[in-house]
Amino acid sequence: MKKWLLVSLMVLGVVLLPSSLRAPSTDGHVAAVAQPDLTVQDTTVFTVATVNIVNELELRLPFNVGSRWRSGDESKSGIWWNTNQGEKYFVIEDGQFVSSDSTDTWFIYGWFGSLSAIKEDYNIKYPQWQNRHNGIDFAGRDGIEVTSASDGVVSFAGERIGNTVIVKTGNYQITYGHLQDVSVRVGQQIKAGDLIGHLGNTGTANPHLHFQVDYVDGKTRVALNPVPLINTDWSNAVIPNAPSNSFYSGLSHPALQPNFNW
Repeated sequence: MKKWLLVSLMVLGVVLLPSSLRAPSTDGHVAAVAQPDLTVQDTTVFTVATVNIVNELELRLPFNVGSRWRSGDESKSGIWWNTNQGEKYFVIEDGQFVSSDSTDTWFIYGWFGSLSAIKEDYNIKYPQWQNRHNGIDFAGRDGIEVTSASDGVVSFAGERIGNTVIVKTGNYQITYGHLQDVSVRVGQQIKAGDLIGHLGNTGTANPHLHFQVDYVDGKTRVALNPVPLINTDWSNAVIPNAPSNSFYSGLSHPALQPNFNW
């Protein structure tokens, strides 16, 4: 008997992420021209609570460090973005975001769902998913530790989305893509917070983590929006007001982007 998907969202507040700049694409390729005269968007804190799909799944962020990205060196090629942490300059070299400080960690560079960036001519398309992004992209400093968002068992470790790890917990599969290296093996039992590998750019241009959550039951495979599943205060993450963080259709709140079968 087919199992129904039960969704319960409890959202406090709103994040406004307006479409703004032409920017590096969600798969890491850059075609960027800065437009300077944007006002800083005041971002209200939102907290996500519970999403139930047969069983409740609660995740942690896939890092043991918080989000931090300094404004870069304006003498180098790059792009200005207003973020919920204030205006910042992101250095771009050879088509990649480049960290300007050893304490830089990660920032949000692609929500789940109908991203405005997908509609840009320069960007990758996902026609098989009605042009929706099936995960969250965390851009970051090359080599920072990527950690498990849950307890589970490693069901895949190898080449898929670049270097990739998949952790299975019940009917859920959590995918970590574009890793610099892999620190686990198939069959290994892991706990939330354990090292998975290091952030890299295998299979893409820009160093970033593609973080994907799927519900799998027989032939049913559902791409889940990770935002309401992750127990965190998203206002503490650096979130540029970029097309990769805004939506071309439907609701504008990242936590309310609908799951989809694929």
